[in-house]
Amino acid sequence: MAVMINLAAESARVGLALGYGVPRFNGAAAEQWADADRRATREALDTMLTPAAASPRNWRASMAQDVAKGRPTEIDSMNGYVTARGRERGGPTPVSAAVIDVMHEVEEGARQPAPENIGLARRRAGL
Repeated sequence: MAVMINLAAESARVGLALGYGVPRFNGAAAEQWADADRRATREALDTMLTPAAASPRNWRASMAQDVAKGRPTEIDSMNGYVTARGRERGGPTPVSAAVIDVMHEVEEGARQPAPENIGLARRRAGL
């Protein structure tokens, strides 16, 4: 969940810095996501995202579906936008940048889609 929380926190901080009306996502206000560097906030977000019970459904994000089918992803349109706008406003987005780099490697065939890529992105982001 650490990567997900960090991506959401970076996105929320950039959106708020740009003056966007950022709606609640996954049950939390943008301000809470933006505060995810604080341990208590991070723990609350992690608890909120942790399913109370196992679900028989296999939900797969659209980007994961694209990777599984060998299609180009929307990584540049989504995380790339956050990273570019963060640079403009002086807001660091190291996790978004690391995820973009790893996804480009997967899309180019230099890296296979694998759970280990999460750890790689975390290390590249300095987590």
